Amino acid sequence: MPGDKSPVRVMLRADKPLLHEEGACLPLRSRHGQCRACASACPAQALEVSLAEVTLGDACTGCGQCTAACPTEALSLPELAFLSPAAPQAEAGRSSPAQPAVPVILECRKVPADLRAPASQEVPCLGAVRASHLVALSAGGSAVQLMDRGWCETCDMGCHGEAPHHPAQAALDLATLWLEAVDAAAAAPQLVREPLPAERCPQLLPPAPETAEKLDRRSFFRQALERPAGRSTAVSTPMGGDGKAAYPADRRQASPDRQRLLTGLGSLAERSGNELPSELYPQMHVNATCCDQRLCVALCPTAALTVRDNGIGAHLQFSSESCIACGTCVRACPTGAIQLAPTGGRRGAQTVFSHVRRPCASCGDVYTPDAAQLESEAPSLCPSCAKSQRFMDDARKQLFGGLN
Repeated sequence: MPGDKSPVRVMLRADKPLLHEEGACLPLRSRHGQCRACASACPAQALEVSLAEVTLGDACTGCGQCTAACPTEALSLPELAFLSPAAPQAEAGRSSPAQPAVPVILECRKVPADLRAPASQEVPCLGAVRASHLVALSAGGSAVQLMDRGWCETCDMGCHGEAPHHPAQAALDLATLWLEAVDAAAAAPQLVREPLPAERCPQLLPPAPETAEKLDRRSFFRQALERPAGRSTAVSTPMGGDGKAAYPADRRQASPDRQRLLTGLGSLAERSGNELPSELYPQMHVNATCCDQRLCVALCPTAALTVRDNGIGAHLQFSSESCIACGTCVRACPTGAIQLAPTGGRRGAQTVFSHVRRPCASCGDVYTPDAAQLESEAPSLCPSCAKSQRFMDDARKQLFGGLN
């Protein structure tokens, strides 16, 4: 329906379950949203991100690791919806700490159903679980267990860098740090290693060295075919055109991942009587070169930046709770006035810069005067009227010559 601002998720491919919400995707909102987290996280290198589109290749396994990396949850899998219920899990965190924790056991979908732990829930990959999911479940009184059946570090959906590591390890470490900082009594998520007998599932054993070499070679050729050298890069114009916001301020939305994390930790902090750590909040500084063009406000994807304008003053407001530290505002600022750090801030909204506002002597519209106009007591013109005045003066000089 016209005017509907509800999120629209579409399938990137008809034969794959991965959903994409264009309005939440940072690089598709403007050329300043230079996020490539999903492509970097994909173990199959099946995702390509440009300023024009996100494309999904044939190599996609549906593991969901890209969804866990996306800071705005622009990518999602329906089978992971149970980790993000409509009712915040943190509400259950108000119960007594002495109450027995309800276990939540997560198993990879590759594990045969008859070999899974009783009452376990299936996920496409343990690496698809976010730190905020683990925090929310723990805040809700759940003891979370991620079952490693012995092949995670060698699985074709695993993380194979210089040193192979478990695909869920980063989320586990981060969730544990947050929980310990807020409420040491909270049930920390655990990675439970219970290898399955080799004779029960030989197809899931780590590959032999010869097989692994063949797979690596095949992967090499696949990459060469899918990403040929010299492929032209995407045009440097965002979907909005000329650096303008493809999705204006009224189409911005908070990050579900950030909301889930703050809700869960906030519930635990209230229960334990502790303060939320400053590492949870980004900090912003704006210097005197701020031009009040408000491009940073228009391009901020989560509405962390807003302007309160009463006609006398324009106050740039920064909400550390909404900020995901994506850096779009820093890159978009035409004068380089913004500095942003991902940690060390304080909770709540704060004014980071203020501008004097003045009515135009010609049209009457309120505008932000420059330094010279502020120093002068004479009536001044807004940029539009000043430009029109210069045009008229130039036209008179061309028609009638300079005045003596």
